[in-house]
Amino acid sequence: MIITDYCIPGMTDYDILRKIKESKSLKDIPVVIISSDDISSRLNRCLEEGAEEFFPKPVQQSDVNKLKPHLLKSRVKKEQDKPINNKRKGMEESYSPNKNRQKCST
Repeated sequence: MIITDYCIPGMTDYDILRKIKESKSLKDIPVVIISSDDISSRLNRCLEEGAEEFFPKPVQQSDVNKLKPHLLKSRVKKEQDKPINNKRKGMEESYSPNKNRQKCST
């Protein structure tokens, strides 16, 4: 999760959001914007640009509690994108009794 302030020297949160959401490696990371300015037009634009949450400063415990679903969603997405490591199947194929057993003719 990326948590960033609205006011960053030389950039706006819109610029940051755009760069993150356009990046192949970063686009699925949840982004949260915090700001001392509670301006609804800013809040709406940040959400439209891809922020998961927008919190006014000071951040409250109730705000932090809202982050859990985003973290879980990010973790599930990460697990789904992992290549399946099927070691057991490889072991079963190499140690298969039928494969290693010599056949006797009677």
